[in-house]
Amino acid sequence: MGYYSYDIKDYDAGGRIGQLKLGDKILDTPNLFPVVNPFRNSISPRRLYDHFGAQCLFTNAYIIYKNRENNPGIISKKLHEHLDFPGIIATDSGGFQDYMYAGDIKLTPEEIEPFQENLGSDCPVILDIPVQTTDSYEEAKWKVDVTLKRAEENIQRRTRTDTAWFGPIHGSIYPDLLKRSALGMSKYDYGIYAIGGIVKTFIDYRFDLDVAILLEVRKWLRADRPLHMFGLGLPAFFSLAVACGADTFDSAAYILYAKDDRYFTLTGTRNINDLIELPCHCPICTSFSANELKKLPKQERITAIAEHNLYHSYSELKAIKQAIHEGSLWDLVEHRVHAHPKLIKALKKTQEYPDYFDGMINLNKTRGQKYLTSFSFHRAHIRRYRNKVSHFKIPKDRNTVIVLPELDLPSSNGISVIEWIKELKNMESYEKKQIAIMSNLMGFIPLELSEMFPAGQHEGSGDISENNSHKKIILEELIKMLSINVKTVDSIQILIPKEFISEYNEVEPFDPFSHIISCIEPAIQERFSGINVAIFNSIEELING
Repeated sequence: MGYYSYDIKDYDAGGRIGQLKLGDKILDTPNLFPVVNPFRNSISPRRLYDHFGAQCLFTNAYIIYKNRENNPGIISKKLHEHLDFPGIIATDSGGFQDYMYAGDIKLTPEEIEPFQENLGSDCPVILDIPVQTTDSYEEAKWKVDVTLKRAEENIQRRTRTDTAWFGPIHGSIYPDLLKRSALGMSKYDYGIYAIGGIVKTFIDYRFDLDVAILLEVRKWLRADRPLHMFGLGLPAFFSLAVACGADTFDSAAYILYAKDDRYFTLTGTRNINDLIELPCHCPICTSFSANELKKLPKQERITAIAEHNLYHSYSELKAIKQAIHEGSLWDLVEHRVHAHPKLIKALKKTQEYPDYFDGMINLNKTRGQKYLTSFSFHRAHIRRYRNKVSHFKIPKDRNTVIVLPELDLPSSNGISVIEWIKELKNMESYEKKQIAIMSNLMGFIPLELSEMFPAGQHEGSGDISENNSHKKIILEELIKMLSINVKTVDSIQILIPKEFISEYNEVEPFDPFSHIISCIEPAIQERFSGINVAIFNSIEELING
């Protein structure tokens, strides 16, 4: 497609920095298509473009079509002139109305699809049939197959070559239908692929289902085009959706929430009537106090809150882009999901798709990993390191393994760990020892791999006593590694100190119950009767023992 291109500039996790070019129009991703009414808006499309820097918007071709006889000027002027918007304009076909209002929209693809082309839409949507979560499997399959047939027919029916059509993907709660839809749609030449049928789940805060749908689609969909999510407009969900592979969104939430006096914040939406202070410094929030905003006439208040909601939405998109550039997208996600328990539940759903995230590792991103929450344990970079070490082969001349605890600094960087290693290196038989660090986050860290990313570039390690599943994973990986080396290793010496020197050069007590190192002796002895395991409480005892 000479008129169309999409280039990936950078990525982190499943999030991508991309640039879609449609003729002389540019859309940077991730991005938001604000939804506007084709006839009247509190915030004009031109203001969206000039003031907010909106590169794109969504409007409804079905509403225009339904009112075409009363508004003939729109068709003659075309959308860009009518809306006074120089950027990319996408148009919905009526499939969304059909989805929201249970099939009351009577329309055919032969009517609405050429109509969108005649309107001058840059990104029209085919007339799809969205799948409802309440649909039976048979009904859902019929809708998927009809949408795919219409997608094929649309290719033959197009008359313009300067558009990027949306190819909707459906399947809802049925993973095999999502696969069928994604693989089927990938065969056809669409500029943007889009997940449909998720607005109602989004309204119901079923974010875990939205994430599952997104990740199922991402597994099967071609990766060289943007992936859109219809109707996703809550900024608190943007970062997680992007990390799972979404590139663009559309929503009228900025104005719909404003009509209910709902105000976007970093910790979720708030009713303006509950606010004493405005926790934002955008132009709206520096022009009004909370009380002044509450007292505005209704329409003025709606416009003001809607503008704040847009500022907040675009600010969040910039934060996401910056996080992708610096390789800290998962940090941002873990911060944002704590705005709501349902978002935390959605992040947990990502743990069911390790292969997808392992395949998306950007090895050029070696920014230190932060242990922020229990979810950090499952990050792809960290999981990849643990998996590699579980295959580590101990040299045959090292029959003794000495295990030291990771302290308050990562890997072998702790002040006490550095001193312990110096003393061990003075041992006459040092060359016959395999030195390792045991970490609550990274598991078994051979000394020679202790500076390998991310073993030497992480911060925090959590309390292993609070998470039995993490403990189980680390011990299983340790047992796997020892099984490979069982003919080499005949002795394991474990240092569990009573105290250590912190990074602040202060003596602190060591809590063995919060550390994985206190769990490895019984796990080893249960599996390897031929390995002698000894525990020491000081480096002097270990060296002299």
